[in-house]
Amino acid sequence: MDLAPTVVADGVAQTKRYSVIAFMAECFWPGVTPENVADAGQRVRLASHAMSDGDLARFLGSILVPTDEIALFLFEAASIDAAKELAKQAAIPSERILEIVRLGACLPTGRDNLTARRRSFDESNH
Repeated sequence: MDLAPTVVADGVAQTKRYSVIAFMAECFWPGVTPENVADAGQRVRLASHAMSDGDLARFLGSILVPTDEIALFLFEAASIDAAKELAKQAAIPSERILEIVRLGACLPTGRDNLTARRRSFDESNH
């Protein structure tokens, strides 16, 4: 995926393309709650907006595995260094950051996600 912000040079608008890579911050987090993950996700979102264009990064969402006390934070960044800096700036308690390959469709976020899960569950029971 390329992000393409508009850059103005000498009064002429240009498009600058960035190549981004998907990453996952893996956190073994004893006692983690959905609220902890939501708070951390907000920190990642804020940190991604504060980063300079040279360290382009974007928060994609998170996954909580409560029975294993694991939280996964997904984001795109221009490099592994930018991904590590994003996790550091957001104070994500990760053991490691891994490059990942996303396959298939992503679920919608927020309220739509709950609706999609209910619809999926209801459809599978008929």
